[in-house]
Amino acid sequence: MVKDIEKVLVILKKLGMIAGRTRFQKIIFLLKNKEGIDFDYNFIPYHYGPYSAELQLEINLLEAADLLQVIPQDGTLYMHRLTPEGESIADKIQRKMASSEKKKLEEALKKYRRKLTSSLIREAKRVAASST
Repeated sequence: MVKDIEKVLVILKKLGMIAGRTRFQKIIFLLKNKEGIDFDYNFIPYHYGPYSAELQLEINLLEAADLLQVIPQDGTLYMHRLTPEGESIADKIQRKMASSEKKKLEEALKKYRRKLTSSLIREAKRVAASST
């Protein structure tokens, strides 16, 4: 079974880059709560919708391990992309994933890849409200 932190690496590999912490949080929330991708992250209501401190901690760990670059853009927006080492590890993780798991993740990511962050926030808030 693939761990949550490993799935985060694979998601970043498939998306290439995620622009913003809020966007990152909403994508993972929607993958878990709308698309049925298995994540153990707990989300709480927050300023811009559901937020997971556990997910943010793992993002910080990936950055500290030099697998992920978090690049400040304007003081409030952070670009997230894998380092070459992160890309290599993501490739290895993808090879060990079940083909059904990979396909489910790829199909789910297609839905969110091009959505505006504001749309992701609205959708995440709606999904969170309907599950309480």
